[in-house]
Amino acid sequence: MKTITMDITNALADAVDVNGIDAAEFTKTLSTISDYYAKLLAKPFAFMTLPSTKFQFDEMQALADKVAAMDIKNLVILGIGGSSLGTQTIFDALLHPLHNLEERFRDGRPRYFILDNIDPHKMAAIVETIIPDIDRTLLVVISKSGETPETISQFMLFNELMRKSAGYQQRIVLITDKEKGLLNKIAVRESYPVLNLPEGVGGRFSVLTPVGLFPAALMGLDIKKLSAGAAGMAAHTVRYDGEENMAFVLAAILYLMDKKGKNIHVAMPYCERLAGFADWFRQLEGESLGKKGLGPTPTKSMGVTDQHSQLQLYVDGPKDKCIILFYSATQEVPIPASFDYLEDVQYLANKDMKSLFHAEFQGTRLSLTQAQTPNISLVLDEVSDYNMGALFYLFEMVITLMGHLLGINAFDQPGVEQGKIYTKAMMGKKGLEKEKEHTETLLLRRAKTIVF
Repeated sequence: MKTITMDITNALADAVDVNGIDAAEFTKTLSTISDYYAKLLAKPFAFMTLPSTKFQFDEMQALADKVAAMDIKNLVILGIGGSSLGTQTIFDALLHPLHNLEERFRDGRPRYFILDNIDPHKMAAIVETIIPDIDRTLLVVISKSGETPETISQFMLFNELMRKSAGYQQRIVLITDKEKGLLNKIAVRESYPVLNLPEGVGGRFSVLTPVGLFPAALMGLDIKKLSAGAAGMAAHTVRYDGEENMAFVLAAILYLMDKKGKNIHVAMPYCERLAGFADWFRQLEGESLGKKGLGPTPTKSMGVTDQHSQLQLYVDGPKDKCIILFYSATQEVPIPASFDYLEDVQYLANKDMKSLFHAEFQGTRLSLTQAQTPNISLVLDEVSDYNMGALFYLFEMVITLMGHLLGINAFDQPGVEQGKIYTKAMMGKKGLEKEKEHTETLLLRRAKTIVF
């Protein structure tokens, strides 16, 4: 079995002195987590049961098989935040990096377009791209409530475009709440196929539901292995305790780092296939824990690219960061001997990119540690469906445990709701007339501006 190895050495005080975790405090925090987790097992959060329940697996596979017979060229996914980041992460990790560019890399699978923004320029470009093949386009709309302004506005646009092609009803799939919401009303009226989110699973914890798994199934990926990876990590979390439990240890370190003022958590993959995972992590940690004036600030860097833009800050700037490094590389690309008249490049001759990539990763770890910047490393033997499922579950569990330590409800997002109300009011939603008046008053306040 291919594995994930986590190295916490460089987050401890023995390696980075006062910027690291004290052993006694670490042990105490692990004990607190262990006690909480024992209680949690008796009444688990809904996401924790997904690997065992395999929610709507049969329905997903049956619908994916039906779609496979339709000769689909374009897969358009409408969703934002937790409704899109998980799918993007899976596609980045498990599809060919140039999947959309050439048919030979797609192996008969469709191109995909994940519309997680309503920027008009990009929206127009996507419409222009798919219109010639609208009759070979599959639309997947993901929203728990169906009331997200961005997603429902996109759906209004694409629904009318799809209507112009025969058999369009079978090429629009909705993923939404099982009973409530606007998308359910639309599905009944329009006879669109529907998949659901399980009760109690919010958007940012939904990657292992039809939200992330159905698009994966459409691309021919093995959703059973994704789920098996999550089940494996769930079993690990139950089986081991204290310093042998990956979720407990990572939660304790990130919590204690935040407590010590290392409240900027940088996800830095040395693996472009994990770039999407860093984005997924940003939402998971930021939206789950950023409440009541508390919570770390998650951010993203890319190795090796950001060695040349951010590493200076991480090494020599304020000691307010903890770096979470991810590494995986299996492909060997030889570096041939060349420029034999330049002695300064001969150390690279007849080596390979994999070795160089690993040296860059280790060099960053060493430079961070020497500068007493705490860092953690997670090394994947392979970026596989199994390991991705395990990573998803690991970090969902970590954030849940951190929420308990911080005294925060990790499953709501009150700070997001006010912006939605302002948006709907400005767009003229009925019932928000007072909010619209208030919004207009705020916008009419004298602003200090500079115009070029």
